[in-house]
Formats: sequence, structure tokens, C-alpha cells
Amino acid sequence: MAIDAKAIKELREKTGMGITQCKNALEQCNGDMEQAEMNLRKQGLDKAAKKADRPTGQGVVAIKHVGDKAAIIELACEQEPTTNNERFVALVNLGLDTALAVGAKSAEDLMKASTPDGTFEDSIKAVIGVVGENIQLKKAYTMQAPAGGLIGSYAHFNKKAGAMVAISLEGIDAGNESMKAVANDISMHSVAARPLAWTREGIDQNLLAKEKEVMMEEVKTKPANIQEKIMEGKLNKYYADKVLPEQIFVKDPDGKATVKETLEAAAKAAGGKAAIADFVRFELGL
Repeated sequence: MAIDAKAIKELREKTGMGITQCKNALEQCNGDMEQAEMNLRKQGLDKAAKKADRPTGQGVVAIKHVGDKAAIIELACEQEPTTNNERFVALVNLGLDTALAVGAKSAEDLMKASTPDGTFEDSIKAVIGVVGENIQLKKAYTMQAPAGGLIGSYAHFNKKAGAMVAISLEGIDAGNESMKAVANDISMHSVAARPLAWTREGIDQNLLAKEKEVMMEEVKTKPANIQEKIMEGKLNKYYADKVLPEQIFVKDPDGKATVKETLEAAAKAAGGKAAIADFVRFELGL
């Protein structure tokens, strides 16, 4: 049967598939739009399954910050040009909106969250069918500001790294512009300085154990009575390098003030107190 050009255009807009694919699908279904759309979606799922093992070395880290809540995701693909594909960009935005809506704390949370296509996992598979390459959600996290507090965020211009930090406030309004600015600056600092956690306890214990093992090897020839002090010094140095509040703030003009000291000074100038309450940093591939 002859297929109307308007029907082909409508199906293409719904599925993102090519003109020929849409025309063939409509012909096979005798013009039944709903069945043709279903068949094309199934084809997309088949493509997604076949591409699932292909490496994803490119992608984006994106953040959406709305009021006292913010979401960050890492969405990976195979090739850099795909990150500018309108379908991929729309998928990133859908992921952020969905994460905010459900409060996703992990990629697993977001993958099973509901979207217009079923779940976010279904949405990914639908886009794979259109762009023709593997797409994977690597990480996701939604941050809620503490009561009366605020969130700072920063996504690097290359879309490959981003960070968010939640700040608790005492005696300061959450709308304070100077505190918003320092929170954003701490997020920017985090992208550059690559802290592993915002507390010493947050450092991965397996990673810490390996570091201690190396340190012990370095001090084993020292007298037993000073080994403990040397180890303490080495650990403090390690924490100063890896724990966010203890790092030297990258924007400090003298290169002496830590992130914690910078935050406390800004809070004091604003007439109150402030502290880091949560932190997350994503970098593509890490």
C-alpha cells in the first residue's frame, strides 16, 4: 500500500529512525502507526543488545541544579561526536530530570526509574537504536541540601568532570550570594584537586590499607620508637591531599588556606557558621 509522507514524518519524529526504516515499517504494518512504532522500538532493543559489549570511551558528566536539590550523571558512549547528537543530549537531560524526580542515589536507581518510554534503561536502549552505538549510564547521584543549607555545583566546560557539594549553614540564610559563590568555588576546586572524600572516614578502606602498606615499607628501617610518629605524619599528609576540607584551596592567593578554612572564613564574614555536609565528584571513565 502507498504510505503517506506525513505518516512517515510522524513515525520518524516518534522513533528517531531513518525515513526508509519508517516507510518500510509502515508498509509491513499496512499503515498501522502504533504497530509500526512498536516494531521499530523492538528493532532498537535488538540493536542495543548486540552493542552492549562494545567499549564506551567517550561521554559526558552533566549536572542539573534546581533549588535545594541537584543531580549529576555520567553517561558514556563510543565516540565523541555522539555527545553532540540531539538524541544523546536529550537523553542526558532526561536522565538528570528523572534523577531529580526520584532522588536517584546510584546508576541502578536511575536505570529502573520511570520515564515516558518505560524506564530510563528503556530510554537508553531506544537511543542506541537510533545513534547506532553503545550507550551506558555509569554513575548517578542526587544531592539534597541540608535543612536551611545550600548546594554548590560545577561542571567542567569539556563535560568530562563535575562535582557537587552540600553546605550546612548556621545563622546564615540559604540565599546568601557569597555562600553560594564559595560553594560553587569549592565544587570547582574539587574538579581540579580530585579529592576522594569529604571526611577521613569516607576514604575507601581498601585503598587506605594499600597506602598504609606502602608507608610501612618506607619506615620499616626506622627505629621502632619513632615509626608510629612517622606513620602519623605520612597519614596526615595523605589526608591533606585526598580529603576535601583538608586540601589547600586552589583559589587561595597565598596557597595556604584549606577548603575548610576558606569556607569558615566566608561564613564568619556572612555572620554565621558553615560546614560541608555532602560531596560527590564524577570524572568520565573513573
